[in-house]
Amino acid sequence: MHRRFWALALVGAAVVALAASATATARSAAQRTAALKAAPFAESWAKVPRTPAARAAKSVLVFGDEQDPSGFNTLQATQSSAWAESEEAPVIRGAFINDDQGGYHMDLVSSAVINKTSLTYTIRPDAYWNWGGKKLPVTADDFKYTLDQILSPNNQVTSNTGYINIDPAKTKILSPKKIQFFWNTSCAADALAAGTCAVGPFVSYRDLFGPIVYPSKALGGLDWNTLWGNCICGNDGKPISDGPFILTNWTKGAGTTEKVNPFWYGKKPGLKELDWKFVADTNTEIQAMRGGELDAIYPSPQTALSELVHQSGLVYNTNRAYIMEHIDIQQGPKGNPLLHQLWMRQAIFLGINRVALIKALFSSYAPGSKPLNSLEYILGSAAQPHFAKWSSAPGKALALLKAHCTGGPSKPTRGNTSIWTCDGTKAEFKYYTTTGNARRATSSLIWQQQLGAIGIQIDPVFQPGPTVLFGQTLPAHNYDLAEYAYVFGTPDPSGNDSVYKTGSPGNFTSYSNRKVDALLASAGTDFNPASRQATYEKVDAQLATDLPIIPLYTYPAILVYKKGITGMEHSNSPLSIGPAWNSEDWAWSS
Repeated sequence: MHRRFWALALVGAAVVALAASATATARSAAQRTAALKAAPFAESWAKVPRTPAARAAKSVLVFGDEQDPSGFNTLQATQSSAWAESEEAPVIRGAFINDDQGGYHMDLVSSAVINKTSLTYTIRPDAYWNWGGKKLPVTADDFKYTLDQILSPNNQVTSNTGYINIDPAKTKILSPKKIQFFWNTSCAADALAAGTCAVGPFVSYRDLFGPIVYPSKALGGLDWNTLWGNCICGNDGKPISDGPFILTNWTKGAGTTEKVNPFWYGKKPGLKELDWKFVADTNTEIQAMRGGELDAIYPSPQTALSELVHQSGLVYNTNRAYIMEHIDIQQGPKGNPLLHQLWMRQAIFLGINRVALIKALFSSYAPGSKPLNSLEYILGSAAQPHFAKWSSAPGKALALLKAHCTGGPSKPTRGNTSIWTCDGTKAEFKYYTTTGNARRATSSLIWQQQLGAIGIQIDPVFQPGPTVLFGQTLPAHNYDLAEYAYVFGTPDPSGNDSVYKTGSPGNFTSYSNRKVDALLASAGTDFNPASRQATYEKVDAQLATDLPIIPLYTYPAILVYKKGITGMEHSNSPLSIGPAWNSEDWAWSS
């Protein structure tokens, strides 16, 4: 008995010692990482010409940066932001890259082979790291390191989707430029419940290992959670890149400088230097564009941009982003029971006028915006207009209500106060959306007027987004209607499966259709792109019949730049790498 006790005591002491050692090592790694910094932005900015003509002569471009990055390790939760990814895109590359229409192109890899058991990448032979002037090949070790960091329980990752399908213990490095990953064939119950393991292939494999593959040799001894917090550099503080540019200078609250990387495997960049100048608000950006202080901006949508739409010397370009504004319709027990009725959901959809809403919101600065008529493929040729049949028709909506309810108006009437009662329940719905969003406040007013005209009452409820609406109300299914946005992380619709699957945590509407469940399961194991797309189009057609969600519009993404600049292609990239996805093509023509 005593011997067993002492054995356990010694083991415990050893564990404590190891834990203390690990903590000390982590602290040392974090301290070492924190000491690494890029050169100050002021040093490079002092040499940037102050007029567009002078910058053109030196092949230097200044891009307005609306949000200040908190760091550049964008797969890490506290450093992830759209603008960090925009500035990182010219510097660090991934297996695939998306073009301005969401199409996939091989980037770091020259081949990707997937089947039901494995995923094999061949890395392009001319892919090299520039580490402070040293030329090192991008290798299979870099892909393995990337997977290990994303799956590490010690790391705060933005998402592990798809990576948790891979069994890291079975990874095979077939050569310095070739690696094979194997899918999990089983998972422990606790890992499944915790979302740290998934069984079977991840069909949307092109969304893995992007937008970052890490330089494994250069990052030894650094804390992954804090690396690249002040630079994109190796463990010696020297900048590192495998993209067309290398980040040489950065100061938080000031800006970023990126210069040409001579070891880049792609097209030689048309610029010698790309500077991202931090500008705190869109109004200031607008004036800086008009005054020639900036050469390009990628601003947040707002009506003040109308000042730039017709200004001479500028190209004003709008594109549809992979961000879908929509209305959830609650069909669970906590919502108004009338929403369980298909005819009521149809009446609501027919009673609103999405064209009028979009005109009110976007006509002055994003002309050409149109209603969204698909939930699965929201952009591109695969986006079939299944929801177009529900275009505004107040008369049809009123006919549906008259057939099931009493007490409403005889015809659509502006300012109507007669609200329908159906099976003893009033057609009155609480409409939840986010606080402080002028666009959604406008939407709620328009919906009140349009639906009120046919006898449906809307009661707006405004809540803080992350903390209340997204964190409490939606997951609890405690609402009638809710307007907010889905940000698509990828053009592939599989990332949205959880929204429609019966019982899924992401299914806030409580929608359930076993046909849809079966179709989604079928698509999840289909490696044939054509038949897989056809399956998702069947899902979309069924959603357009069942109406758990009303698609409204995709956000207008706006790119404004000087006419003397060539090669800028508007990005609606779902991976949020922003406008610089093809920065190597940018150049001054005059």
